[in-house]
Amino acid sequence: FKKLNNKFWFRLFLRVGIIIVAFVLLLTLCNTAFLSSYYEYAHKKDLISVSDDIKKTDLNNSAQMISVISTIEDEYGFEVEVYSNDGRIIYSSVGGQMMQFFFEDSDRLHMHHRPLDTKKSYKTGKDGVLVRAVDRISKNEYLVYRFSLNNSAIAEVRTQIAQIKNSAAIANTFITIIAVIFLVISIFWVLWFSRKISKPISDMNRITRNMAQLDFTEKLIPESGDEIGQLAVSINDLSVRLNDTMSNLNATNAKLKNEIELERQLDNMRRGFVANVSHELKTPISIIQGYAEGLKVNINADSKEKYVDTIIDESHRMNKLVLSLLNLSRYEAGQVAINPVKFSLCPIVLPISERIFAGKNINLSVDIAEDTLVLADLDQIEQVLKSYLENAASHVNVGGDVKITAILKGDRYCVTVYNSGSH
Repeated sequence: FKKLNNKFWFRLFLRVGIIIVAFVLLLTLCNTAFLSSYYEYAHKKDLISVSDDIKKTDLNNSAQMISVISTIEDEYGFEVEVYSNDGRIIYSSVGGQMMQFFFEDSDRLHMHHRPLDTKKSYKTGKDGVLVRAVDRISKNEYLVYRFSLNNSAIAEVRTQIAQIKNSAAIANTFITIIAVIFLVISIFWVLWFSRKISKPISDMNRITRNMAQLDFTEKLIPESGDEIGQLAVSINDLSVRLNDTMSNLNATNAKLKNEIELERQLDNMRRGFVANVSHELKTPISIIQGYAEGLKVNINADSKEKYVDTIIDESHRMNKLVLSLLNLSRYEAGQVAINPVKFSLCPIVLPISERIFAGKNINLSVDIAEDTLVLADLDQIEQVLKSYLENAASHVNVGGDVKITAILKGDRYCVTVYNSGSH
């Protein structure tokens, strides 16, 4: 039971089932307690209402009066008696008195009204009186409505209390049987309904738990077009979007990781470059220092010119190294000024490639049209081309191929340098 109680469908079945059982029990209790009273109340209203038909009928018109009394008896089962002020019965539906009228073909029945002992009176709001009375002989209890007809006769419409109670008991039994049948059917219906409602909710719960664990493979199958079906579609859309977002995030993280790794490598290269430049600066500084000291001690004239040339050459070398450091700082700070000019690409590529590959045993191919005009910074393009071509010269195999091409893509040229051998 504890295991079942943890299931949503069982909790739903239990709660709805309790409501239905409580409703059936309340209905049965109300029938038992109030149905008999309601039947009596309804009969009171009917007793009063049929009196209007009798009041509208001509007392001296026997055929019409008998027709009205017969109709009341047939439709309502009420007993009707019309008697004079001295107690002589004029019309009656009790026993065979109505048939005696037809057999004797008389104007009036020669019988006297049997009085009833009143037990309780009710207010009606009309000119008649509604009472609960007991027959002195049969001891039957009646509900009676008594009223006057033209001050010359009195009419009574009555029904037995036992019949009212019997009708109420039959109705109560019938309603109880129907309630039990309804309860049994409802229990099975609630069981089916609770399973049907809880299944998609349980599936949603399972799939959303998987989504919380970043598992977006399983999808819901909407079984209806109502709010639950729409919720299933929304969860599927959410799963797809979360999956796409996680994929994009993973791709971004991988790209960021690569960029961080590249930045780390560049930082190491930068540090190595600075260390190499620092090392390279020591040599010309030492040479300049030594040769300057030699000049200071007045060396011979033949060596003096050589010393001066060496100092100048080493100064130029130092200047290039310093400019390299400055360019590195400018590139990192994004302070390199671009000076775009129009020029033909082919006359730039050919001299650089011929100079770099001069004396090398390779097959050089330059596939760039002479009228290839571009707009770019000439000095920096030369540096880029020089770097690519020097890289190709360092890695091409002996007797290998180096191909330089320029392909127009949209409004730009894509220049490629290919070399056989190691890349």
